[in-house]
Amino acid sequence: MHSEQITSANRKRLDAGVKAFSNLREQCKNPMKSQEELLLRIVRDNEDTEYGRKYDFKDIHSIKDFQEKVPVTKYQDYAGYIRRMTEKGETGLICSYPVHHFNGSSGTTGDVKYIPMSDEMVSVYMECVTRSTLGVLTEAAGDEWITGRCIRLVECPAETHYLSCGASFGAISSKMTQHFRPDIGSLFTSPDEAIFPESGTNTRYLHARFALMDPDATGFLAAYLSYLVALLRYIEDNWEMLVHDIESGSIDPSVGMPPGILEKLQAKIPPMPERAKRLREIFSEGFDKPFVPKVWPDMKYVMGIGTGGFKAYADLLRSRYTGRDIPLVKFGINASEGCFTATYKLNGEDTVLVPYSCFFEFLPLDAEDDFSKIVTLDGLEEGKDYELIITNLGGFYRYRMRDAVRVVSKFENTPTLEFLYRIDQTINFMGEKTTEASLRTAVNNMADELSVELVDFSVYADIKAAPPRYQFFLEIGKKPSSVSREDIIQSLNKAFLKVSPAMRDLISRGVCQEIKVNFLQRESYALWRDLAVYRGASVNQSKPIHIIRNESQRRFFFSLTEYTS
Repeated sequence: MHSEQITSANRKRLDAGVKAFSNLREQCKNPMKSQEELLLRIVRDNEDTEYGRKYDFKDIHSIKDFQEKVPVTKYQDYAGYIRRMTEKGETGLICSYPVHHFNGSSGTTGDVKYIPMSDEMVSVYMECVTRSTLGVLTEAAGDEWITGRCIRLVECPAETHYLSCGASFGAISSKMTQHFRPDIGSLFTSPDEAIFPESGTNTRYLHARFALMDPDATGFLAAYLSYLVALLRYIEDNWEMLVHDIESGSIDPSVGMPPGILEKLQAKIPPMPERAKRLREIFSEGFDKPFVPKVWPDMKYVMGIGTGGFKAYADLLRSRYTGRDIPLVKFGINASEGCFTATYKLNGEDTVLVPYSCFFEFLPLDAEDDFSKIVTLDGLEEGKDYELIITNLGGFYRYRMRDAVRVVSKFENTPTLEFLYRIDQTINFMGEKTTEASLRTAVNNMADELSVELVDFSVYADIKAAPPRYQFFLEIGKKPSSVSREDIIQSLNKAFLKVSPAMRDLISRGVCQEIKVNFLQRESYALWRDLAVYRGASVNQSKPIHIIRNESQRRFFFSLTEYTS
């Protein structure tokens, strides 16, 4: 690929990004004006829908009117409408905007939700997630990133799934990826066969192989930074095979590929002995220091979700693979139901509310479902925690996201938020209400205290034990030779009791047992992700299981336990 083509393609993205971030900044100067305008537009546009008639949208002329007439909702309130939309193709039920796609989203119990994604929502996603993020990067770090391609790990199944109504169905990230297909060769290192893979394609090999072939790559992009860490770990473990293949222009027979794909790829993998020689020199030096800056000396950024449950991956990425000179551009809080926040600075944990994406309301976490305490964004208090409630452009009104967020600061005049945890993701068999965030804090504190590399963790509420107890599953990477597994157990127990005073009391009274720690085999979480993809899940939605919820998850993690205590 000629450098002029790459630069030209990226220049267009840069210009659109700078414009998008400028627009976001302007909207954030008077966010309530944007919020009210958006809400009234949604109400006016949808007053003739079945839902709009039910709740008298035609008589809503203010935020106050809206809150008085429209109830707070959950997914079950829309399930009947959505069934009529997906199975019968009915329109005008909850949304007047065209809906040509439904996002697939799994609930806490694993049931699949069908989330309408209107064409209006698609436009907002492209503006906030894709374009504005590049604008932030350019404003903060300059435009040198446009000279090289991006190592992009977001995938979209080759075969699009369609519902009875004719709309497509799948992950939102896959929907977004379709927009880039005409320019894949200019923008990304991975070939079409990796970004739009057929079933059975070893995409991890292809992403790694083609990334290593390009010494001029300037960026990484992954839906979740956990997947990028997994890719770099794969390179570390398989570099000899990868370098041999690059040198010879071949693909190792052990790499699984569907019939016909090998022939397509062969024309794209000429022998590269000089590149292979340089890579062999780099990897032969070992992995005590980050190898990314040596393999890709022009690397300018890393993009992906790296907050909340993925912060540990962001930290591991910087300490082990990229170093701290390559900036992290962390995506905001986004979901199938909408784009809620956007990044506004490099290396930050908080992101700013997008005033023109959804109408936002917030229920204080200590309100105990007292909806009279709901506030709009102008009533948020810094340092306080809230549940996020949204009205979007796809037909959801005053919808409880069940996401807990903390107000951190402000960008211009708009609050910035930090994602805390999924409210439904708690363990509560004795009234203790231990959140995923608390569990995450405990394992991270243990890892920090002992300088242990934590790949990931899961927790199972073992209510069949007598007395009941929490069972932790840990996949440990590298650790100091002086640190034993017993040290890890003791440190984690101490950290857990510190973050969960309720459990500390229950254990002290003999109502519950002390935690049990199970050590997982290497690559356990990579295997979980691969199995999920094999069953049809999008790799872009493959999230770590931090709280084990069902029997299949329980069996999986117990089967990979190599040591317990």
